[in-house]
Amino acid sequence: MSTADVADAAVAASWLATRLGWRVLPLNPGSKTPLGGCTACRATRQRPVAHTAADCACLARGNGALCHAVWAASADPDVIAWWARRCRTTVWAVNLGASGLLAVDLDTHGGTAPREPLHNVPWPTPATLPASGIDTFTVLAGLHGAGLDTDTTLCTRTPSGGLHLIYTAEVARWKSSSARVHDNGTVGTGLGWQIDIKAHGGYVVLPGSLTTAGHYRRASTATRPLPLPAWLSTALTHTGHDRHTTPTTPHTPPAPRRAVTGGRGERYAAAALHTACAELAAMTPGGRNRKLFRSSSSLAAMVAAGWIDRATVETDLAAAATAARLPASEIGYAIASGFRRPRRTP
Repeated sequence: MSTADVADAAVAASWLATRLGWRVLPLNPGSKTPLGGCTACRATRQRPVAHTAADCACLARGNGALCHAVWAASADPDVIAWWARRCRTTVWAVNLGASGLLAVDLDTHGGTAPREPLHNVPWPTPATLPASGIDTFTVLAGLHGAGLDTDTTLCTRTPSGGLHLIYTAEVARWKSSSARVHDNGTVGTGLGWQIDIKAHGGYVVLPGSLTTAGHYRRASTATRPLPLPAWLSTALTHTGHDRHTTPTTPHTPPAPRRAVTGGRGERYAAAALHTACAELAAMTPGGRNRKLFRSSSSLAAMVAAGWIDRATVETDLAAAATAARLPASEIGYAIASGFRRPRRTP
């Protein structure tokens, strides 16, 4: 760790706090973990009822006590300068929720993506799954006619090759989350595979920081964050990230329309599958199972006629039923039942 590295990280943190009003804090040298805090505050963790950041006398003094992790963050230039002299660290972070920010953390951890990488949204191309959180988020944005905001909003490249997309957002409104993959290959929490949302109570490492893993560097020409896009706000609300509302229906963009080659029968089957998926994905509890059975039965006849591939039908119907929050066990049974009782070919 050089003197230049320490100065660069502290200067970046001070600039963001002074110019943008961000609440920043130093982290442990070389790592992404907050400093331990004072002895008195650490001791309360062992008591039956520990005091919270809101009740902390150390933080109330406003003199730079590094207690309660991210809640110690400050925008006071004098406090930040004192931290820079005292801590001698190359790693700084921002308290996102307190600064009116939300970060979309796109990971590149490798591994195999689940069959449904998005939460409550059918994956549009089952044959091509994402390789990283960057891919997952790019597809989600594309479904809404948007793109990856790496040039238009403040964006940080992490040492592992991931991205932090940072947006301005309503203070304390949004929950933090990470995706949890179920055994049935669907994402049950968060926004999508290898996408972390960091907002209220969360933090990200600032560009200019240096950890043992490497540098965090600004990846955008923009030096200021954009407001949270409307499409992303809607997607976050429907996946349970709004701390003030309860999601009522799953978020279901239009079902993907597959390219069709062939005659009239093939075109009819493709349109029937597209319509069935769109209607099923938008359904609320009550009638979903019967709808899935009837759609499977109708499309089974078209499979038998050679108009469409069975794997395509099963994959798309299962994705739509998952978006409608139908349990995996019921999805498999309803589709299999429909194929055992095909309806007459139109």
